[in-house]
Amino acid sequence: MTTMPGSAAPDDQPPGASGRDPDDVTPEWAPAEPLPSSEMFLATFSGSQPVTAGDILHPAYDLVECQRDHRLAVEVLADADASFTELKAAATTLVTAQLDIAVLIAIIDDAVSDRMKQRRHDSDEVPSPIQAPRDRLPVVPTHTESIGEIAAHMAELWGTTIAKVTQPTISPKFPETVQLIELCVAYDSLAAEIESGRRMLPGM
Repeated sequence: MTTMPGSAAPDDQPPGASGRDPDDVTPEWAPAEPLPSSEMFLATFSGSQPVTAGDILHPAYDLVECQRDHRLAVEVLADADASFTELKAAATTLVTAQLDIAVLIAIIDDAVSDRMKQRRHDSDEVPSPIQAPRDRLPVVPTHTESIGEIAAHMAELWGTTIAKVTQPTISPKFPETVQLIELCVAYDSLAAEIESGRRMLPGM
């Protein structure tokens, strides 16, 4: 797994997984940054160095390579002509990629959790929950996926789209591109709801 251009990985970083850069940790006295937009995620996937939200976008960048390794390993495992050696190597790559993706998702979710805690600490106002019947507690809807999981899906669709665009093909249609656009629109709406306190993330 590579790291974001211009960002060095710590010496004690576990093999095959990115750690959180101490420089990316938001000081307690600083106001919490808003969640990065889908446009910022896509720019990071393409290799642009993030100006803000590095605590989320740096591990998101690493997701692209992990998803690529995962995709290529699956292709080899599905190849009936692959040799035993190739299948063995692909199986190892697949497991490593899955573990790395899980680690990166956790890193992103931890960063998001820190932001949400900081925002609640900074704000004197508690978001108004959705009204509920008198015999029930007010509830704020909880989204089924975390930001890290959404970022991993974005990275998967981005990598698949780039791979197909750069290869000769008979059909110019790329369903992954449409899915990526739809996911980006949905993510931006979700981020706005989270920022306004109208929706919660799992585990928060």
